[in-house]
Amino acid sequence: MHNVVNDRVGPRVIDIDAVIDGARTSPLLLTVVALCALVALLDGFDTLAITYAAPVIANAWRLPREAFGPIFAAHYAGAAAGAALFGLVADRFGRRPAILWATATFALFAIATPLARGFGSLFVLRALTGLGLGGALSNVIAMVSEFAPRRARATMVSVMYAAFPLGGVIGGPLSAHLLAQYGWEAVFVMGGIAPLLLLVVLAVALPESVRFLVARQAPADVIARSLRRLVPGLHFGDADRFVLVERAAGGGRPIRRIFSGDLLRTSMLLGAASFCTQLVIVYIITWMPTLLVATGIGLGDAILISATFSLGGIVGSLLLARIIDRVQSWWPLTAAFVLAGFAIAAVGLAPSHRVMLFAAVAQAGGLIVGAQVNLSAYCATVYPTDIRSTGLGWVIGLGRAGAICGALMGTAFVAAGLTLPSQYGVSGIATVVIALLLHAARKSSGSLAIAAPAKPLAE
Repeated sequence: MHNVVNDRVGPRVIDIDAVIDGARTSPLLLTVVALCALVALLDGFDTLAITYAAPVIANAWRLPREAFGPIFAAHYAGAAAGAALFGLVADRFGRRPAILWATATFALFAIATPLARGFGSLFVLRALTGLGLGGALSNVIAMVSEFAPRRARATMVSVMYAAFPLGGVIGGPLSAHLLAQYGWEAVFVMGGIAPLLLLVVLAVALPESVRFLVARQAPADVIARSLRRLVPGLHFGDADRFVLVERAAGGGRPIRRIFSGDLLRTSMLLGAASFCTQLVIVYIITWMPTLLVATGIGLGDAILISATFSLGGIVGSLLLARIIDRVQSWWPLTAAFVLAGFAIAAVGLAPSHRVMLFAAVAQAGGLIVGAQVNLSAYCATVYPTDIRSTGLGWVIGLGRAGAICGALMGTAFVAAGLTLPSQYGVSGIATVVIALLLHAARKSSGSLAIAAPAKPLAE
């Protein structure tokens, strides 16, 4: 493998970045992507479980539906804290234990949710469930990013991340069946049992990130054993030394490093972009059915149109990732945010034309959700290995904070008396602002993006 090692006589210096980036797709890599995708799938199901069960719980407890606003917000607040907390855990103890602990957290609190007997206890249980959900998602992104070769990194992260909205799509009809047959409690029992079963598989089959092992100076034999599984056929000597050829910010605590030096500006810009992205997406997902019904569209059609947004997001994330990997540049991500602004604005103008409405919603979902997925993949290339999960936790945590605001933004729009075209027009302008933030972040992080010895991503 060219340029992987220093070929001088004696102990060799093994460049881990070059080994991983030059490797073919191996069974271990596919296993990591598949396991992380299953975590994301169940994360997506448990994230939306409360929205499926809320009407039934409201009826059973005689609560007004608007009482669930704080409960929805509690989930996102917990997820924001979980992304930050488990990011620190991952950079200290490893990606693998952080994923296991986060998965166990959301599984146990999901399965405990039927014990809630009122607003207060449900609020607390949803916040604690969100803690694990946010921590699991940020760390599976970091794990896949560190195992994937540069040439296919965006695609593999997007394939894994696409399982998150897929969990919501699959969870809809499954939850409807469980609600009808067994009551609202069954939705959360299912949402807890499934990740507990997956936890057993993860404990057996999920490896630790090789890049993390090197960053933490694990024993050479442990690193060599992992590399041989990832790249079959490689052989190493007892005296070989493994290194990461990446520009790190230096020593110090992870949380201090992501807010110092060149990374400070990048972290703030990416955090702002993530905040605005989730604000727009959650606003659209949360309020689209209500707003469409208000225009005279039937509830069944409104739900179907809203589902088109999520399905478009799955397709769009994969297509955008392939474009990014093919051109080896992140400029298509910025372009996607700009185009998403026009597509979102078009949704507000199309309710009277059903075919145009479906097309506009599908395009809006494909562009904004696809851009959001690939934004996470981009963020994973910015931070050095030893602080990557902390950096991702910050960015994703701010995104969850944006989601809280997105859930409440519809209320503010309605109170202000904005028309549907005006609401979606403002949302479209917001995505253009995101593109500007991302462009500024790319310019400031160009020298910090983790570079393999192979061709770096072009600006």
